[in-house]
Amino acid sequence: MKLARVLVSNRALPSSKIGSWTTRMEKFIDNNPDFFLHILSPTRALKSSLYCKKRNFITWRKSFRNIQLLHWVSRDYVRALKKLSKTSDRLIIVVMDDQYLLQSIALIKNKLKCEVELVFSFHGFNLNLEAKVLKSVDKILWLSQLGYQKNNISYKYLPNSIVVGNAVDSQLFYPLSFQDYKTARKKKGYSEDEEILIWMANDRPKKGFNIFRNIVNQLLEHNKEVKIILIGTSQVIDHPNVISIGRIPNNEVAKYLQIGSYYMFTTLYDEGFGLSLIEAYKSGNAVITTNKGAIPEVIAGLDYSYQVEDEYNIDLWLNKLEQAREETKYGKLKITKEKASSVWSYDKWESKFYNAIV
Repeated sequence: MKLARVLVSNRALPSSKIGSWTTRMEKFIDNNPDFFLHILSPTRALKSSLYCKKRNFITWRKSFRNIQLLHWVSRDYVRALKKLSKTSDRLIIVVMDDQYLLQSIALIKNKLKCEVELVFSFHGFNLNLEAKVLKSVDKILWLSQLGYQKNNISYKYLPNSIVVGNAVDSQLFYPLSFQDYKTARKKKGYSEDEEILIWMANDRPKKGFNIFRNIVNQLLEHNKEVKIILIGTSQVIDHPNVISIGRIPNNEVAKYLQIGSYYMFTTLYDEGFGLSLIEAYKSGNAVITTNKGAIPEVIAGLDYSYQVEDEYNIDLWLNKLEQAREETKYGKLKITKEKASSVWSYDKWESKFYNAIV
């Protein structure tokens, strides 16, 4: 039987996108070059690549939704899968976190010319799929037990479900030795004794930048020695202690996180995981975060991690930051490299992901 595993992604692989699952998938593909026979994404960079681009909807009128989805939005992917089904006996199609692409493939699944297993690797917390689409899905891969449990209650039916978790590359995100820490800070204009608070996200309102701005404004009124670094956003905070780096490649992100003392994750919505939170933690930062979505599971049992119960209460953020400052001896105490490598390790995730699909 000729089996072909096909990876379906709306993002280019490889990619330099900040805080994205594409980083771990790139490593998986590098480690397992023959696992996916074909990778459908908007690039031709790999030998297994089949160029497919997802397009925007022309109109949101419901009566035209499926026609647009198949013949415009997902057209490249649909055509590629139809062609592949003619030369295979069985396809295992793994859709990476795109519910529109998943829906389009579910619509044509029974029309493909071979046996098909449809797998959805879901990176959010709250599913938003119609029951008829779910019935065409054979398997869902979840980032957290909390996410699976929540949706298992919300939906009358869920396909076979496997919690594979998530991972951050410990070879890229890790605490520096003391000497390397001093050197890295000096290169970026900071002394070894300065406290650095980092915030990193895109410009979407649900990432809570306005809350962080209010936190910083109050913080710097009483703690003028604390320095602030913003990453990934075009927004700024007008204060000499604050610098905004903007969007940078993922390997550059690690270099900034490794000089940090604390990391704030002010997300306002239910996170499927909160990847940047663990990138910051593994790089040696104490983390202060909301408790939305899967976050309580993600940071459960981690030293120097703090949760804010009411994300709109600025005083709670400041109190948790002060607790982190005191417990880390004002940024001097950090987790070890050995400890960091054990937190959401890539090797464990790869094994789970691999075995969930074969």
